[in-house]
This record gives sequence, C-alpha cells and structure tokens, in this order.
Amino acid sequence: MKFHETILLAQKTILAFGLIILLSLIVIPAIASDRFVNNGDGTVTDTKTGLMWAAKDNGELINWTNARSYCQSYSGGGHTDWRMPTLAELTSLYDSEIKNERGYHIPKFISTTAESCWTSETRGEEAARFNFTYGQEYWLRKTFSGT
Repeated sequence: MKFHETILLAQKTILAFGLIILLSLIVIPAIASDRFVNNGDGTVTDTKTGLMWAAKDNGELINWTNARSYCQSYSGGGHTDWRMPTLAELTSLYDSEIKNERGYHIPKFISTTAESCWTSETRGEEAARFNFTYGQEYWLRKTFSGT
C-alpha cells in the first residue's frame, strides 16, 4: 500500500469514528428524552413501560371512590379499558430532574390538578397516593378530597 493510500485510509477511519462519537452525543440523548410521546389524542405513551396515560386528569379535587369511577369510565384516545394506576406505575412517572407547568416532577405532557394522585392500592378505609412534588407515597382516608 502506498503512503498516500495509507494516509487516506487513516483519514477515513478518523472521520468515521468522529461521526460515531458525534451521533452518540446528539442522537442517544434525544432518544432518551423521547420516553414520553404525546399521542395528540389526549393520551401520552411511556415507551419505557408501554403504559398509556391520560394527558390530564378530571380537573377537580376528588376522593378515591370518585377517582376510581372517573378512571373506569374514561374514554380518552378512543379507549374504554382505562383503570386507576398502581402505586408503582405512578412512581415510575416521577423524575426529580424535570417539572411540568405546575412545578410537579412529572413529564411535561401530563397535567394533574393536584400534586398528589390516588392509586388503586387500598387497605381498609385508606388508599395510597403519590406526591409528585416530593416523590413520596402516603396513605389517606378514601373520603379525603383535598390537594
């Protein structure tokens, strides 16, 4: 192999590695930030868990029984098989690095009226809630309808 062919091959190799590094700096973070996809029909899909979420809640502070009923009768995105999320599912939405328009640590495509949301977990007269301001779970009486 002649000297100038060796130099040309080295330049092509360096260029190829540079391109790979550049793509990894631009494309990979973009893919990671696209975890939540706004479906444009009032729903948001979490590509990590495969769950579909309503883009907004009912807009009111409600107790657990009414929240469960709302979830079961919801028909967003043309779907009628909605249910109340589990505590683990709500927890999976929490991200201390981001805040939505209300200041809650929840993806920007999802809007909640209150900083805490009811979950499907119950124990007697109490139900679990998850707080998107502090990233904490706690239990309240099902009849509670405050923030």
